[in-house]
Amino acid sequence: MVSHGYVLPTRGVVLSADDSLEQAARVQSEVIGLARRAESLGFDGVWAGDSVLAKPRLEPLSTLAAVAGATESVTLGTAVYLPQLRHPVHVAHQTATVDLVSGGRLALGVGVGVGDGVETEHDQLDVPYERRGALLDEGLEILEGLWSNDPVSVDGEFFELDDADIGIRPCGSSPPIYIASATFDPRDGFPRQIRDRIATRGGGWLPIGMSPEMYEGGLDRAREIVDDAGRDPAGFDAAYYHDVVIAETEAAAIDQARDFLDRYYPSWGALSDDDIRNRGAFGPPSVVADHLERYADAGVETFITRFTAADQREQLRRFADIVD
Repeated sequence: MVSHGYVLPTRGVVLSADDSLEQAARVQSEVIGLARRAESLGFDGVWAGDSVLAKPRLEPLSTLAAVAGATESVTLGTAVYLPQLRHPVHVAHQTATVDLVSGGRLALGVGVGVGDGVETEHDQLDVPYERRGALLDEGLEILEGLWSNDPVSVDGEFFELDDADIGIRPCGSSPPIYIASATFDPRDGFPRQIRDRIATRGGGWLPIGMSPEMYEGGLDRAREIVDDAGRDPAGFDAAYYHDVVIAETEAAAIDQARDFLDRYYPSWGALSDDDIRNRGAFGPPSVVADHLERYADAGVETFITRFTAADQREQLRRFADIVD
């Protein structure tokens, strides 16, 4: 069974509103309202991205806490969260809270962050950019410890804790942790840190920008890693993050995506049609349906879809018609 998640436009609030009152109105209509709309159309999850300074947007866990109160059953996910930008005790406290108030609906997609502005973002937050992977891994170990029933003591490279206990626990089982990645080499496999994250705590794989063939190979390898680590690969979710625009023609869809991406990522410069095509599916419903089928055949179980278009409600409606 394939499930579908919708990426909330939490950066759009920043880009489309000039003052706090207008931003507040847009949060209600374009974030909370769209989360409700996605659930009513049958989407299985709503997801929020993360950036503090590089690509400013609503803080994802606070946003998902608000969405929890406005929805009933959808998964509340991060795609993707950058835990290393915060102290892991705060991350554990916030994530456990969101999971509790939502009745156990949190899914935590995590990564180190890439792209323009990310190194500067780490520097300004006094986070060592070159060590962000090691920092993420140590933080995730602390996070999982604080989610458990025993106090946590750590004498690590980055953090020291002595019998730390946040006093609350996630609802039921701990939220699944999805390991984000943008690379998989069919010859060499995953980079070591990605491989280790999948082995030790991966509840799912969340890549972006891969062909179906590369995705299938990466998923097979990821599940081998999980199996070799002594965990059940059947419980390891196969997710995929992609961009979609549905329009009458491919050219019209690509034009919409280009306008969207130019606003979201002004430092990228001019994007070619192929640059955009490689990010997902753009065109009539039949093109999007074929794209979804090819990736589902490659093993995708959870699509996490960002609509790179101005009219989010129309995209939601047309996408729901395709997957209904």
